Amino acid sequence: MPAMCMAFKTLPVLAVSSGRPNTAQPRVIVTLSQTIESKSDSGLRRRALLQQFTLATVAAAAVGQATACRAALAPAGSFIQTASGLLVEDISEGTGRQPQPGDRVVVHWAGRTKNYQAKRIDNTSLRDEPFEFILGAGQVIPAFEEAVAGMLVGGIRRVEVLGELPELSYPRDRSKRFVSGTKTYTLGPQPAGFDGQRALDFVLDNPTLAATNRTLLFDIKLLGAYSP
Repeated sequence: MPAMCMAFKTLPVLAVSSGRPNTAQPRVIVTLSQTIESKSDSGLRRRALLQQFTLATVAAAAVGQATACRAALAPAGSFIQTASGLLVEDISEGTGRQPQPGDRVVVHWAGRTKNYQAKRIDNTSLRDEPFEFILGAGQVIPAFEEAVAGMLVGGIRRVEVLGELPELSYPRDRSKRFVSGTKTYTLGPQPAGFDGQRALDFVLDNPTLAATNRTLLFDIKLLGAYSP
């Protein structure tokens, strides 16, 4: 980031009032009446006008720099990245309690394959079948665990599980993804329908896909959190 932008974070910007909202770089206008001078005070007036012009020019440059710096400092997107690498965006923060390890949490969730054809994995709200698990018990993928642990009841959180971080997602190894001899996932949430499971398994199993095409997107609504 440019040094001037770093300074902009803490220093006030000199501005010249133009009588209008400061939405654009101010213009310096010297009217004809300002150039009419008497011979006796022409020198003083010239110096005063020069000072006004110089201050206005500096102000215009400062506002222009401020505008550029605001753009540079603005976040590229609405997601934030946690220490684990999980991308998180709070759609609605909620007003209830924050779940604690050991709580039984109840959520609605919707999932998609983000960068590979955006195929739907599941959406529990469509069939009104919330998903329940014990927070901190290792029953769900790490990304899901982390996302819900930071929510408040009533909140809706969107999380992006990068394909470059398989440790946050479902096991790539099928022998670890499924309970032996079944199609039941060892870690939730599990798609209820065949099409959703096929879409998820395809992006996890296909050896020709780039890591970014294994990225998963979840929307999670925390319906409740109950102490043991």
